[in-house]
Amino acid sequence: MKMTPPPTDFEPVINDNPWREGRIGLVAIFIFFGVFGMWAAFAPLDAGVVAAGEVIVSGNRQVVQHREGGVISRVAVREGDHVVEGQILVELAAVELQAQERALTGQKIELEASRARLLAEAAHRNQVERPQSWAALSDEYTLIADAVLARQQTELRARRQAVFAQTGIQGERQSQLNARMSGYQDQIAAIDRQNALISEELEGLRTLAAEGFAAETRVRSVERAQAELVGRRAELSALIEQSRGGVGEARMQSLSIREDRAQLIAQELRLAETQLAELIPRLEAVKTQLEASRVRAPAAGAVVGLAFFNEGAVVGPGEHILEIVPDEQDMIMRVRIRPMDADNVVTGQPVNVRLAAFEGRQMPYVHGAVTRVSADRFEDARSGARYFETEVRVQGAELARISAAMGGRDLRLSPGLPVEVVIPMRKRTALQYLLEPLEQAVWRSFREN
Repeated sequence: MKMTPPPTDFEPVINDNPWREGRIGLVAIFIFFGVFGMWAAFAPLDAGVVAAGEVIVSGNRQVVQHREGGVISRVAVREGDHVVEGQILVELAAVELQAQERALTGQKIELEASRARLLAEAAHRNQVERPQSWAALSDEYTLIADAVLARQQTELRARRQAVFAQTGIQGERQSQLNARMSGYQDQIAAIDRQNALISEELEGLRTLAAEGFAAETRVRSVERAQAELVGRRAELSALIEQSRGGVGEARMQSLSIREDRAQLIAQELRLAETQLAELIPRLEAVKTQLEASRVRAPAAGAVVGLAFFNEGAVVGPGEHILEIVPDEQDMIMRVRIRPMDADNVVTGQPVNVRLAAFEGRQMPYVHGAVTRVSADRFEDARSGARYFETEVRVQGAELARISAAMGGRDLRLSPGLPVEVVIPMRKRTALQYLLEPLEQAVWRSFREN
């Protein structure tokens, strides 16, 4: 009896087309090279000159000198100190200038305070205003100015009181004369009333005397009394006019006192202004000379090459004192370019720079520009290699990118630090880069003898 094997769930697959796997491989190869070719045809891969160089700081160092020289009274910095712009580095002895500056400043304070007091007097103010120029005074001079201002305030009160006293006397005199005139006028009024009564009495007496009922002597007596009243009235009128003249004179005296005071104030004010106009240029000249004795930092940076260390040292005119390596100045690099690449480098051409001395893949390239290309080639005395010398400048803002890439660390660039410079030459794609050696070989092959 013939046994048949039981059926199984898995049957072997028999490949009827052995070229199928080959076709799949070819398609994959074509796709790979097609995608790569498209990428190479469009992917930018610019040509450039790669050159090595180093940082130079000699062009950026600022030499600190003194035009006239002198004896050092204080050295305020040490070698390697970091200074800010305007910081005092060295002070030269200037005793006479300091004495002149104190004396002239004191005179200026006195004149300015006097002018402020005169202006207050002219404006009839009770308080002397503090001059605005005093806001810039040092603490030492501020104390002096406060004392001077207090003294001028006292003088202002005294002068005002003197004027008030003089004008007050004239005012009191006017009051007295006005009171006298009022009394005289009252007496005249009384005399007028008496005269009216006497006139009536005299008229009656004359009638009686004409009829023989009154004595003629009685009439004459009443007439004499009336005449005396008239005389007294005239005398009082003269006194009133005299008093009125005295009032006018007192008023004029009061006005004259004020006018004389105003003229005196104006005269003193002109004198103070004239003296200030003469004093200020002298003071500024002394301050300029005194400031010249203080050698200050021309820029923020590090102190190098300090030539004097002690007080009493003598600095000659124009003699080197120290140097400042600025912080925020542009970085200058000297780069060597091969002669075959020199034609592709021109002044003003943008470049990419990397500081090769600092490790780290995150170190960014910074942008710079070519500032100088040597007119002729040089030859290295040791290796005999020929090159063109090129200078590249990187602005201070670009250096901040390096500092940021280093975690904000303060970056100190010293002379001699190696750099790597890439100078772009022309635009090209990756495909052109790959085919360029073949094109050059073909170009040479058709030109052989």
